Amino acid sequence: MDSRIRYCGILDQMGRTVSGGMRPGVKSLEPENEAERVDLQIAVTRGMSESATSYLGAPDYVVIHRERLMLIALPRPDHMTVLVGAEPDFPLDRLEALRKVVDQNYPAPQR
Repeated sequence: MDSRIRYCGILDQMGRTVSGGMRPGVKSLEPENEAERVDLQIAVTRGMSESATSYLGAPDYVVIHRERLMLIALPRPDHMTVLVGAEPDFPLDRLEALRKVVDQNYPAPQR
C-alpha cells in the first residue's frame, strides 16, 4: 500500500506476534530482545482504549508517533490487533485507507 510501511503483524491479546513481520530488506529499529516489549506496550494501550468503548465507541485505530517511527494499532473484533510500523512521515490522512486495506485482508469474524 505504501513504501513507508516497515512492518505489519498480527498480535494476540497478550501482545505476542502470531503472524507478519518486517518488509523485506528493512531492518528493525529496536534490538530483537526489545521487540516483545514494544508489542506488549501495544497490547496494554489497546486494553486502555477498550475501557472507554462503552461511552466513546470502539477505537478505529491508535497511533503512537515517535521521532523515528509511527506505530499504528488497528484493533480487530476477535481481540487481535494489527500492528503497523511506518516511517514517521506516513501521512495521517492515509489512516482510513490503511484501515480499509486491513479490513479487506483480515475481515472481521462472522458471529
